[in-house]
Amino acid sequence: MALVYTHNYSDKPTADLASINQVSDIEPGTKRWYDVQLNGNKIGYAMMSYNKSPLGYVFKDYSLLRMPMAGVMREVLLDFYAVVDKEYSVKSFTFGLASGDYTTDIFGGVQGGFLEMDVRTEGEPTHIAIPLVDGVYLPGMVPLLLASRGFPAGEFGLTSLDPFNLAVGEMVVRVIGKESIKVDGDKYETNKIEIENSGMSTTMFVLDDGTVVKEIETAGMEMHLTSREKALDIPEINPDWDILKSLAVGVDRELDNPREAAYMKVELQGIEKAGFNLEDDFQNKLSDKPLVIEMSSDECAFNDNDTGIVNLDRYLKPENFIQSDDLNIIRQALLIIKDMEDDRIKARAIADWVYSNIEKDYAISLPSATDVLRVRRGDCNEHSALYTALARAAGIPTKICLGVVYSQDMFYYHAWPAVYLDGCWIAIDPTLGQEVADATHIMLLQGGYDAQASLMRIVGKLQVKVLEYKTSTRVASTQ
Repeated sequence: MALVYTHNYSDKPTADLASINQVSDIEPGTKRWYDVQLNGNKIGYAMMSYNKSPLGYVFKDYSLLRMPMAGVMREVLLDFYAVVDKEYSVKSFTFGLASGDYTTDIFGGVQGGFLEMDVRTEGEPTHIAIPLVDGVYLPGMVPLLLASRGFPAGEFGLTSLDPFNLAVGEMVVRVIGKESIKVDGDKYETNKIEIENSGMSTTMFVLDDGTVVKEIETAGMEMHLTSREKALDIPEINPDWDILKSLAVGVDRELDNPREAAYMKVELQGIEKAGFNLEDDFQNKLSDKPLVIEMSSDECAFNDNDTGIVNLDRYLKPENFIQSDDLNIIRQALLIIKDMEDDRIKARAIADWVYSNIEKDYAISLPSATDVLRVRRGDCNEHSALYTALARAAGIPTKICLGVVYSQDMFYYHAWPAVYLDGCWIAIDPTLGQEVADATHIMLLQGGYDAQASLMRIVGKLQVKVLEYKTSTRVASTQ
């Protein structure tokens, strides 16, 4: 989920932090160890170090996370290494993520006014080039940069790199002031700062030398400074605690036969309207205050909505991790559709194949269609990535929807594709085996992996109130 969002909703900062004169030279420190917690449960540790190099400084960050998901413990390894110049701007970096069957490595560097990145999975590498005007900074380097500037009060801006979303954006940094805090029984005099990056907010408590004592992330994630021994001591996690349930959205009533839902009208609370995609041919916004939307499993139910489609070319082209031009993807798509001519039949055949051939298992990865085709295991993200690549390879315009879906008395964050057939978008769900997605699918965003981190802005805030609900056999209403 924290993988990624490129749009920033904050007002433009009043000053460029990098332009402020340096007042001190921060000496490289020893390794710093942290407990990583989620909603009060320790789920792992992080180790950070910072040393000098001929080009400036070397920054290292290694994390191990253990998260219970649907009764199975998932282990995630994150490894980050960056070389920055004396102004803390990125020169080069490597980033690795490994979990279960999926591994992703990213190699990046600044060359000739571009940030060049090579993304390597088990499949073919992907190259990304992003033009730069000024230097680019990592959120993890902000405490050191602020320490070298003496923690000037105010709000500042920096061009930022988020290795999770492979994008460059605007990072907003706010220096709040001094604050005394206790961490692990010790008292610290810290500088409180706030960082908004990739749509997510982080609060840090930092010593004058740039050492982070405590960090609070979106959705209940925290890091606390501790000793090496305590950091490496990861206790057995309560078997009754599950990360998926802890992040799920509660609802005011139980819904019968959700996979047969034909119509649902809900009121959403705790969600900002700006930046979310709430209208499509299968979903309609009825009002802003309160925010009320309706969903239907009828094809083209709200086809009069202005979805802003000019042409469908973008929904046929390959993109990062949706490799519809890969030879293996093309070959598999041709094997599925064979001599079929009708796009509707093709779309359903691909959905049936993905549902039947991809093992249902929760994964923590940057979902790559070519990797999913090889591994043939994953959750809704992997199913959606592979389906989208196969459908585009078959000539069917396809996009990915992100939001929540009802299951087991709660709304869970979910991804599913939509295909353009007969003049309108039709939502389908190859993870659940649905040729037309049921009406408990609430779309909040559209896009690939690079839109998912936007959902983190509302995790723990979103509330759903069901106003009307209809299945093929019964109608229920609270009105």
